[in-house]
Amino acid sequence: MEQLEDRAAVVTGGTSGIGLATAERFAVEGAYVFITGRRQDALDDGVGEIGPNATGIRGDVSDPADLDRLCASVAGRDVFFANALGGESAIREPGPDSGDLP
Repeated sequence: MEQLEDRAAVVTGGTSGIGLATAERFAVEGAYVFITGRRQDALDDGVGEIGPNATGIRGDVSDPADLDRLCASVAGRDVFFANALGGESAIREPGPDSGDLP
């Protein structure tokens, strides 16, 4: 039995690279996979590569309205793989007062 049989997984940024590879692996392990991405053509290609146990959800996780819609669409899923960044504000340099290690 596959490790993710009868589970549903969400992979943000699942149209290429690590996100697509992760989504493909989740599907091999038995999950139904929802991938997200900004471009419909890339979503269609990704779903085609993953196979019949995949759905593409178009949206940009850096757009608050798209992120709200995504969260509403995938609520209650078993696995959430956050592969896409939420924009520039998600990346910052560590500072002396931030508590981050240098």
